Amino acid sequence: MNFTTKSLHTIYKINFISILFVLVSGCAPTEKQPSTVLLSPDKNLAFKDAGWETEYWSNQENYSDSIFKDTDTKVLVITHDSLQTGRIFKKVNVKPYAQYKVSGFIKTEDVSTEKSNAGAGFGLGKFSSKTDTVFKGTKDWTPVEMTFNTEGDDSFIIECLLGKNAPASGTAYFKDIKLEELSSQTLEPKVSIDLEAQKVPMSPYIYGQFIEHMGKSIYGGLWAEMLTDRKFYHKPGTSASPWEVSVDSTAIALDAKNGFSEQALPVFKLDENQIFLKQDSIAVKPNTNYVGRIVYKTKGPFKEVSIGLEALNSKNTVGFSISESEAFVTKEFELHTGENSGSLASLEISFEGKGTVTLAAISLMPEDNIDGFRPDVIALLKELDSPIYRWPGGNFVSGYDWKDGIGNPDTRPTRYERAWNGLEYNDVGIHEFMQLCKILDAEANIAVNTGLGDAALAANEVEYFNGAATTPMGKRRAANGHPEPYDVQLWAVGNEMFGDWQLGHMPIKEYVKKHNKVAEAMWAVDPDIDLIAVGYPGEWNDMMYQNTAENMTYISEHFYRQDWHAGGLLTHVKQMPDAIRAIAEEHRRARKEVPEIADRDIKIALDEWNYWYGPHEFGLLGTRYFLRDALGIAAGLNEFSRQSEMYYMANYAQTVNVIGAIKTTPTDSWLEGTGLVLKVYRKEFGTIPVAVSGAPEPLDVAATLTEDGNYLTLSVINATHQEYQLALDFITEDIPTQGTAFMITGANDMVYNDVMHKNSIYLEETSFELEQNSLEIARESAGIYKFKLN
Repeated sequence: MNFTTKSLHTIYKINFISILFVLVSGCAPTEKQPSTVLLSPDKNLAFKDAGWETEYWSNQENYSDSIFKDTDTKVLVITHDSLQTGRIFKKVNVKPYAQYKVSGFIKTEDVSTEKSNAGAGFGLGKFSSKTDTVFKGTKDWTPVEMTFNTEGDDSFIIECLLGKNAPASGTAYFKDIKLEELSSQTLEPKVSIDLEAQKVPMSPYIYGQFIEHMGKSIYGGLWAEMLTDRKFYHKPGTSASPWEVSVDSTAIALDAKNGFSEQALPVFKLDENQIFLKQDSIAVKPNTNYVGRIVYKTKGPFKEVSIGLEALNSKNTVGFSISESEAFVTKEFELHTGENSGSLASLEISFEGKGTVTLAAISLMPEDNIDGFRPDVIALLKELDSPIYRWPGGNFVSGYDWKDGIGNPDTRPTRYERAWNGLEYNDVGIHEFMQLCKILDAEANIAVNTGLGDAALAANEVEYFNGAATTPMGKRRAANGHPEPYDVQLWAVGNEMFGDWQLGHMPIKEYVKKHNKVAEAMWAVDPDIDLIAVGYPGEWNDMMYQNTAENMTYISEHFYRQDWHAGGLLTHVKQMPDAIRAIAEEHRRARKEVPEIADRDIKIALDEWNYWYGPHEFGLLGTRYFLRDALGIAAGLNEFSRQSEMYYMANYAQTVNVIGAIKTTPTDSWLEGTGLVLKVYRKEFGTIPVAVSGAPEPLDVAATLTEDGNYLTLSVINATHQEYQLALDFITEDIPTQGTAFMITGANDMVYNDVMHKNSIYLEETSFELEQNSLEIARESAGIYKFKLN
C-alpha cells in the first residue's frame, strides 16, 4: 500500500466534496454540446458551489474568488507568500474522440519562480496542448487558448495553476474560462480477430489476491474471533479497553513476569466473593452455537467460574469449578443463543472465591468456524478461486516479526503496529495463513521484512517455512504442529521500500545493498525459491536492475487509482488499462536501456492494484465500490491479456473489507462488483490472447481462446451510458453465430452491493444470437461472449 495517512485523507476529502458538485457541462457521446460552455462561476455563485475544487493539502486561505467590473463571472484567485504549488480545478465532462478548445484570461502580480518555464498558467490535467503558456512578474489580463484531443476520455480537468511546472509565489487571477467543441466523431465500433495471431498465454496468477494485517481485513473480516482485545493489551476497565469490570481499574495489577506471555497480564484481587468482566456489543445470530476458551490461573480458595452470553430474549450460562493452580489453565466452553435472541449480545465472565486471578486470554467463535476462519467468507473466497495469496503485507510487513505469529495463539503477544497505527493480535500467523491456503487450494506468496528487518530474519523465515524438520527453524515448525515443510515457492523481498512512508525506508543507493544481502541469505537457505524485488518506475527500477538483477526472479509494481466521480465513466474506467499498459512500457524501456537485464526475461509481479477512494464504510480503508469500479477491473483484465508476455502476477488489493473484493458485517458477507468481475473472468475468460484489430471505440474489446482451444471468448466493456452495436468482422464457418453471454451490469454506474442489496451489481447469463454479425452491447456493462468453435 503506498499512500501516507495524509494523502489518504486528502483522497477521501476531495472525492467526498466532489460528490456535492454539479458539472456545468455533461453529455452522452452522441449529444451535441453547445458550441461554447462557460466554466467560470457566476457572480452570484461561490466558486466551490460551481464545481471548483482546491488542493486539500494546500493552505485554504491561498484560494479565493473576487468580482471585477470588467467581467460577468467570478474571478478565481490564488495567492502564495512563498514558493508553493497551488491549483483551483474542475472536472468537466466532454465527448470522447473529440477536439476541444479551452480559453480564458490570466492576470499576475509579482509572480516569482526559480525556473524559467514555470509560473502561473492553465493546465488540462493529463492532456497536453501545443501552447503551454506561463506568466511571471506582473501582467495585465492576457488571453490564453489551448486545444486538445480527448481521445478515449470523456472528462478532463481544467486547472488554474500558480506554480505550474515548479513552485511559485505571488498572486494569479483567472477569468472567463470557456470550453468549445471543435469537432467530434461518430463512433461505430467494429472489430476483427485473427485466431492464428496468438500471444503468450496469460498467467493464472493474474487473478491473485493480497491480504494485509490492517483494518478489518483479517480481524473483523476473515477471522472468526468475536471478541476485541481478547488478550488484554489494554488494562480492563480503562477507557481504551472494551472490557468492563466490577472493580476499580486502579486496583488491577499487571504481571509482566507471568511465565505465560511476554505481555503483561491483568491480575485481579478478590476481597469480596465475586468479580466479573463484561464485553458488550458482540454480534450474534439467533439459534446459533458458539465455542470459546478461557486461560487463567488462580491463587487462593475459589469455587467456580461462570461464563454467560446474554442477548435480547436469550441468556445462556455455563460454569465449572476451579482450584488453585500455579500454572495457567485453559478451559473450553460452549454457549448458544435462543430462537428469538437479539442481534447484539454481551459476554460476562465471573469468578467466585477469594485471592487473585490472572487472566491471559478469552476467545469466542461461532461453532461452525473453519479452522478459525469464517465459513461465509471462506465460501466467497472459493467463488473468487484465486490461485495465489500474498501475505502479510503491505506496509505492515516492514515492521513485522514473523516469530510473533507462531506457537500457542494465546501466548502470542498483541503488538502496536506502526504502519497503520493499529493493534496486531497475532492470532493469525504463518500456520493459520498456510491453513487458509490449504482450505482454498491456493499457493502462498510470502513477503519478508526488509524495512526494520534484516537478512537473518528473512533467512530464518525461509527455513521455518521450507526447511527440513532437522534444521533449527524446521524443528521449531515441527514443534508447532507441522513437521513437513510448506515448500513455499514465491517470496517478495520487501514492500515499497522506495517510499518515505515505509518503515526502514532508505535511498536506493543503500537499498540495493540491503536487497542483495537479504536475497542472497534467502537463496542460501533454499536456492529453488523465486524472489520478487521491489520495483518503482524510473530511477529506482534502473538502479535495481543495474545492481540486483542477479538476485531477483521477478520485479514488483503497485498502483492505485482514484475517483473521477464528477467526471466521465470512460475516463474513470480506462485508468486501469492505462496504468497496466504504462507499467509494461516502463519495463520494456528498461529492458532496452539497462544492459544488465538485456538477456533476462524478468516479468512484472503487480502485487497490488485497485481503485482506492472513499467512502470508507467498512472500517479503515473499507472502501465501497460501485459498478464503474467493476467495469474498470474488467478493463484491467482485458489489458493483462494484451500485455500477457510482461506480467507474471497481479494481486487485487485487498481481499476482504480493506479496499476489498469481499465486504462483511460481523455476521454477513457478500461480493463487491469488483469481486464479481474477478470471479466471472477467472472462470469464463480464456487464457490465450489473440489479436484484435479494427475500431472498437468507445468499447474496450479483448479476445482469448480457452486453454483447450475449444472456445473463443470476447470480453467487451461498455463504459458509456448508451448501448452500442459491435460489428464482428471475423465470423467464418469455424465460428458460430450464437453462444453464451456472461454480462455484469446494474441499474447505473453508481450502484453498489451492500448487506441489504447484495445483487445491485449482478451477473446475467444468457444465450445470444448474432444479427448481421453484430452484438448488442448493453450500456454500463462488462460482458464475456463465449463462442464454441466448430
